Formats: sequence, C-alpha cells, structure tokens
Amino acid sequence: MGVGWPLPSIRSISSWVSGLRIEPSSMAQFLQFLQVAAAETAPLAKNCAILFDEMSVDTRLCYDQQRDVIVGPHKQAQVIMVRSICGAWKQPVYVAFDTAISPEILMQLILSLEEMGYPVRAVVSDMGSKNVGLWRALGVSYDGETSIANPAAADRRVWFFADVPHCLKNLRNHILDDGLYLGCGGDRGDPVVDSDLMEELAREVSATEFTVNRKLTALHVHAAKGDRQRVYLAAQLLSETVAKSIPEVFEGQEKAAEVINIIDSGFDVLNSRRRYADKPLRCGLGVHLTEQLAALRKLEELLLTARFGSRKTLLPFQQGFLLSIRSTLALYKEMEKVDGFQFLQTALLNQDALESLFSSVRTKFGSNLNPTPTELLYRLRLLLIGASPAAARQTSVRPASLPEEGLLSAARAGRPPQCGTEDEFVVPIFSGYDATTISSTTIAPSVDQLSAATPPEPAVPVELLEEIGVPPNGAETETSQAISEYGMQYAAGFVAAKRAKVDPTLGTRTCDMAEEDVPSGARWIYLLSRGHLTVPSEQWLENFKEFEVVFCAIHRGQGMARRNGTLDQLSRAPGVVKTLSDTLCLRWPRLDERVISLYARLRTFIRLRHVAKVRRGDHLAALAEAAARRSEKPTPTPVVGTRRQFVKARQFARGAVYL
Repeated sequence: MGVGWPLPSIRSISSWVSGLRIEPSSMAQFLQFLQVAAAETAPLAKNCAILFDEMSVDTRLCYDQQRDVIVGPHKQAQVIMVRSICGAWKQPVYVAFDTAISPEILMQLILSLEEMGYPVRAVVSDMGSKNVGLWRALGVSYDGETSIANPAAADRRVWFFADVPHCLKNLRNHILDDGLYLGCGGDRGDPVVDSDLMEELAREVSATEFTVNRKLTALHVHAAKGDRQRVYLAAQLLSETVAKSIPEVFEGQEKAAEVINIIDSGFDVLNSRRRYADKPLRCGLGVHLTEQLAALRKLEELLLTARFGSRKTLLPFQQGFLLSIRSTLALYKEMEKVDGFQFLQTALLNQDALESLFSSVRTKFGSNLNPTPTELLYRLRLLLIGASPAAARQTSVRPASLPEEGLLSAARAGRPPQCGTEDEFVVPIFSGYDATTISSTTIAPSVDQLSAATPPEPAVPVELLEEIGVPPNGAETETSQAISEYGMQYAAGFVAAKRAKVDPTLGTRTCDMAEEDVPSGARWIYLLSRGHLTVPSEQWLENFKEFEVVFCAIHRGQGMARRNGTLDQLSRAPGVVKTLSDTLCLRWPRLDERVISLYARLRTFIRLRHVAKVRRGDHLAALAEAAARRSEKPTPTPVVGTRRQFVKARQFARGAVYL
C-alpha cells in the first residue's frame, strides 16, 4: 500500500550520483563512505585492517572525459582496501597508478581512519620488493619488531602481515623445485620432501579407481605457469590427507608425513574463516586455543630449521610466514582486551578481499578483462555506488532489485560476522572428511529421479548372473593392492553412513567404537576419522566386494576405444545404473533396495571419474608425442639469394620502419 510520498525518479538519482568522482592518489571520495557508515557500525566491527596490492592495467594511453585529462601509459594500479577483522564490511579507499605505498601514505590513512573511529589493527601485503622496502623503512622484520606504533593511539600497535596463501604457494614451489631439508649444516643428507616423493605418491594413488586420495593428481606436482598461482592446488598437495597417505604407501617416510602435517595444521590456523569449522584447528583462533597455539609453534620451528636446495639462509616466504605467525599471536593477545571479542578469523588478515575486488573489476563489465586506467576508475565508481554492471547504461529503465555487492554501505555496516554452521559444509566424496558432514546433494540427483529418467529395462533374469560369471559366494575383486583396499573400505563406510537409518547393521561410527575394536582392515578410516566416519561391518564389506565383481563383469568389454586400442570398460548403454541395481537386487534380495541403488550410482560415478582421468592422460600423451615429432623435423637449409635480391630485401626492411 503506497503512502503517497514523492520519490525521485531513476534519472534524478543518476544525476545526483554522477557527481561522485574517483580521483587517483586521493582518499577523500572513498573515506566519505566510511564516514557515513561510522554511526551505524558496531564498535567491535570497526576494528579494521589495511590491505594493499597491485593490479595490472592496460598500458595504452586513454582520455578521461570526466576529468578532461589524458591518462597513461601506466602498468600497475595500486589499490588500498580497508576491511573489518571482526565484521563483514570492506571498502577500497585509495587508487594510484605506478605508485608504491610510502610510509607517508600509510600514516595518513591510519590517522584518517582513527579520526573517524576505526581502530587500525593490521597492515597486510604480499612480499613484493616495494612492500618489503616499506617494511624496512618502518623497521618491521620477522626477527625484530613485527609492528609499529599507532600514530593516533599510544596504547595500541599496528601489526604487519604477509599474505599467507601467497607464502603457501611459494613453499609448495620450493619443495617441488629444490626439495625441503631439515638442518642448517653442510651435510644435510637427502631431502625430507621433494618432487620425486610427491610424484610417486600421485602415481600410486591415481593408479586405481578406489583410492585413498582422489584429489591428488599429476597436476599438483607438475603445475606450471597459471596453475602455480592457484592456492587450492598448493593446499591440497600439502594437506593432512596427503600426510596420512605417505606412511601407507611408502616405508620409512614418517618424517615427510610429519612435516606435511605440520604445514597443514599451521595453515589451517592462519586461514580460519568462521567460528566453528569442520576441523578444530580451522575454527576461529581462540575456540581451541591450546591446540591452535601449539600448531603455530610447530610451524614456526619447522620454518626456522627448513632449508631448500643449496641455500643456507631463510627465503623471503619463510620470513613472511614467521612475520604473520608472530603478528597473529600478538594481535590476538591485544584483541582479548576489546569488549565483545571472542575469536579471530585469521583469513581476514590476507589479501582475498583484494583479489575478489580485482576479479569483480575485470569480469563484471563485459569481455574486456584488462581495463585501462580510466576504465578501472569508472568500474570502481560503479561498484562503490552499488550499481549493477549489467544495468549501468544510459536508460531510465532499471531492474527493481539489484544484486548485493560486497562493498561497504551504511545499511550493511553493522552486519555481524558470518559464522558458519556444520550444515553449511558440502564435502565431495572421498575428500577425507566425515561422512556425516556430507550433504545428500553430493551425489548428483536422487536415486528415484535418476531411475525415473532412464528408460525402463526388463527384469534381469537369474541366468544373467551365471553368464557374467558371478559365483554364489562372490569372488575376489581386481583391486587387490592396499590403496584400493583402503579406498573400497571408505566407499563401503560412506554407503553405510548414508543408509544408516535404513539398515543400521551396515556399519558403526568410530566414535561408538573403542580403538581396540576397530578392525585391522579399517585402519585408514580410523586415521581419517574425527569421530564420525563409519567403519563398515564385515558382512557389508564382504557384500561390497561381491558387488564389485558384478560391476566389473557388467562393464567388461564395454565402452569406447582408447588410444592404445583397448576399451575403457565403461558401458554407454542406456539404463547403466538401473541395470546394475536390478542385477544386484536379484542376487541379494535381503539387502534394502535403497542401499543397492546408492551403491550402483556411487560405483558408476567412481568408474566414470577414473575413465575420464585415463582418457585425459591419453590425450596429454598424444599431444606430447606430436610435439616431439615436430621438434625432430630437420631445419630447412636457408637458400642464399643473389646480391640483387639481398639489396631489395634490405631496402624493403628500411622502408618498413616508416610504415
């Protein structure tokens, strides 16, 4: 029901907003947003960190119509962002081109924020040469002072942090390129962790369908160019699951597993994103304080003693890690004195917010992913006023509601920090997490939907069982190696956990079992479990192995030809899941149909993923062979022309300079 208030039109609002200008090397326009939001922002949420990083821009000259000035050429845009460390707001406050952050710029920003009531607690940057120079100018170092005095408050410090995900990528790179050695002496022996160990581990766990670590692939070891910039590849390679896989695959590599586990635990503490997470160390700092402090101390000791290749001193990324660890501990101790503070989300002390802003600036405004300096200013202006890039056109027709942006606005200034719950975690199959935290949406559509979508198949006769060679009491599976056995037990436990209400006899959760009661064959499940993984019962595991025989028999001799001429053993016939489910229901009528249906879908998806990986490997091998053949072609002998031809070619080259 309308109240009859006269509201401005879209054209009037656009006219008012057109007065907002983004001036390079100026903070005034940006700080206006923080000034307006200060009154409605909670005192705890005002505690903030300063983030800055460079973004590459198009080097072409351009004309800024709004300012009537020629801009460029420039290579880099320096962007400073302010974000809350106890809230959900963030705000860019400074843009300049080909400009390094100086102590004067930093102090000016700190004073402006403190004057508006925003306590500055931290400064975050990567370890570029210009940023390291800023640290030195301010007297900040990993083995000395990791903070500076707050120019506006003598009782507080401003703590400096290196971008921890960036340090993790560099740690991964040096492990693969140079190897990690322990000790500072001359004779350090063999590396504890290197590319050979990781490559062999990836080869072993990728050789079979049932595996102990489905995420570890050759890409994690041989990442190059852009892949080396992906944090998730580094985090998955140096993860807890990899650490626990190493002793199961190799003998005498317990030290390598311990080193990787220390790295994973420390990174979890330095990258917490919510108060309660799926791992205790990944919770907000302060929830499990004793364990989290111990993990940081172990990582600190490892970084001080680790050496890479023939180097005898600490590398820059090691210094960045040590700086962040010591600043994190000091900042937490300082924040404990603030009213209402309960935990610290350490992921708010890295550059993810800036990277997200750069991604929005590049991708939300059409196909031009490399904006000029002028385009960058216009795009930032649209993001600041909350305009949708798709609707930012000269028209009076706009959508009634626009998607919410992540930047600060007065309406969202007091929004509390986002604390996740256990229901929010959706974990892929066989990722090493507890089965009870896996959403039912993990495995594509529901069983009923999938069965209804496939063409109806006639009932499978009992003679089919004899035809495919299934013995009455089952048979051994093709996956006889230890890795396959562990993976099969995990899969059986997953099905048992998902169908526990249908058939409670399928398995038992590890939290309901004493350690001595855990079967020897379920050792891998017990290693991964945090109390909620399910150990399959002996009878269900035996049935699972018998199911495997039927599955392999149905798909034997089926599928499309591979590069080597063999079939990929994956049937393309319609009703592939229903055929397997019907066959198993006839052979094991006492098992609930819902249990068998889940197994049929799960097993088919495992084979599908394995075949896709194998075919990708075939494709890469073909590309490598083609490249080798091209490199073996003899270089044609240059033909020596006459002097007249030489003179003409030289004259043409000289003339081409002026074209």
